Amino acid sequence: MLFQYIYPENHSLERLNEYLVQFVNSIQLTNENSDFILNDYFHLEFVEILRESPKLLKKFETFFNTYKKLSQEVKIEFQRLLIESQNFEVVFSDTSIDCSVYKTDSIEILLGDNAFKDLADFLFTCVKYDRWDIKGHYEIIYNALDYKVCPFCGIHPLHKTFREDYDHLAPKSLYPLVTVNPKNLAPMCHDCNTKNKVTKDILYSDIGNRITFVYPYTSHIFVTINFENSIIPQTVENNQNGNWIISFVPDDDLTRNWDEIFNIKTRYLVDFIIPNFETWIDDFVLDCFEDGVDLTDTMTISSQLLMLGNRFSRKWYEQANIIKGPLFQYLANCENELFYNSLKSKFNRIVKAA
Repeated sequence: MLFQYIYPENHSLERLNEYLVQFVNSIQLTNENSDFILNDYFHLEFVEILRESPKLLKKFETFFNTYKKLSQEVKIEFQRLLIESQNFEVVFSDTSIDCSVYKTDSIEILLGDNAFKDLADFLFTCVKYDRWDIKGHYEIIYNALDYKVCPFCGIHPLHKTFREDYDHLAPKSLYPLVTVNPKNLAPMCHDCNTKNKVTKDILYSDIGNRITFVYPYTSHIFVTINFENSIIPQTVENNQNGNWIISFVPDDDLTRNWDEIFNIKTRYLVDFIIPNFETWIDDFVLDCFEDGVDLTDTMTISSQLLMLGNRFSRKWYEQANIIKGPLFQYLANCENELFYNSLKSKFNRIVKAA
């Protein structure tokens, strides 16, 4: 989102999805009298895996028994949908594509039951097995990052000592055809994945319209944070708590959808600005005192705030600087004499105490 991931090409994780697609392709000519014979329908490498995994084998067999009874027209249609959906980058980015046909309800109506979704969900539990090397998949992505923070919020660090959550960009509960497609999987911090995005549909709005969303393996958004029209705490008599107003530039479909899916503005405000603003300001004043900067005139205060804001913005990927950079730049140019006077008072108290 805020920067791109490197997609690990030809990784072993892709083979799991390839085996599933190959299986569906191989059972197109089955009929209700066909027997479930492993060597007839599965890649030889996968046959050995299935023999070691009776539960997974049973899921394939259940789906097979559903599929073999379908009409040829339905089989052809399902095969088409499965193959088309695998080119996930195109499906993701082209809003003219009708993705409703890939959804769980449509697939279950087409096939007559939930056997495929049940298979796909169980198959995803196999991703954690060593043979698919999801740890190595994550390390490739992590090692290629210039900034070791979650690109979906820009705040929380991504860790090397353990693998972060892997999010289904298009939720597997809604899009079973790409449940094990690694092009639909992306590392994401726990707050973004489990607490905010959860199972939100990134392809459709709540009223059923296709929406735009940045595909993290090929593109990113260019966005800056704006605090114009905010009320700084303790600068208005009848509103001592102030009122922070966050807006994004540009204010377009991409940034609005990003905000809605990950609750960005709320998280920036509630988790960082409101609880930390006074501490950030106190640290600013104390640092200026320790550096020998005299904060007794407005021009110096403004220039020091701007200098710090620019410093934060140059390293926006560290310690919530994506927020602190534009916030201090705003404070430097807010022309709020009550706020500047409060900084002078803080500074004078430190001088007297010293």
